[in-house]
Amino acid sequence: MKFLYAISASLLLFVATIAVEAQAPDLSQFDLSTRDGVNAAREAIAGRKLDDHSRNCVSLDKNLPGIAVVGGFAYDYGCRISGAFIKSHYFENETPGLSQAALDALGWKSAKPKQREEMATNWVQNGLLTFLTVLSEKNEDFGQRSFEPPHARSAANGETIVTLWIRMPAGRRRGRSYQRREFKFAADGSLLSAVTAESFSTNPEDE
Repeated sequence: MKFLYAISASLLLFVATIAVEAQAPDLSQFDLSTRDGVNAAREAIAGRKLDDHSRNCVSLDKNLPGIAVVGGFAYDYGCRISGAFIKSHYFENETPGLSQAALDALGWKSAKPKQREEMATNWVQNGLLTFLTVLSEKNEDFGQRSFEPPHARSAANGETIVTLWIRMPAGRRRGRSYQRREFKFAADGSLLSAVTAESFSTNPEDE
């Protein structure tokens, strides 16, 4: 009886998988190396037309070959990442496998620690944060605060940690806001955590 139940469960899982695959759009028909092709794929997935502002939320960075990062538009924020096309597959921003798939596409598995540090920094800066302003040098707003440009380090357990400063979108607040963020990647390239380690604003009311 247990054997028959196992067969039935496996059969149902197989049928469900086929059904999901049948409903999923065939992204290989789209030219994901162009903005028009990416937006056509986005509309096929969503089943509706994109608004003109969101159509501009596409990043095809030359440092991320085979990857197209996309986002939605908000008037008080600008473009906000919603996902990425990696090769012929689409990953939502909240999908656990997004960063791992992106880093794998960049050659993570065979890379040495120093190469992984470069890949991880590149993915964070030009992928996850592509629609935000990443600071490469200190400006006058920092005053006496310490500053470091984007950098990464490798931990003994195989993790890779990327740290950088970003300037947040102005939104409806006065002044300028900054955050120092830390992204931690596991040895397999999956994103373990993304936290704000420090922040400040030029508007005292935001402190």
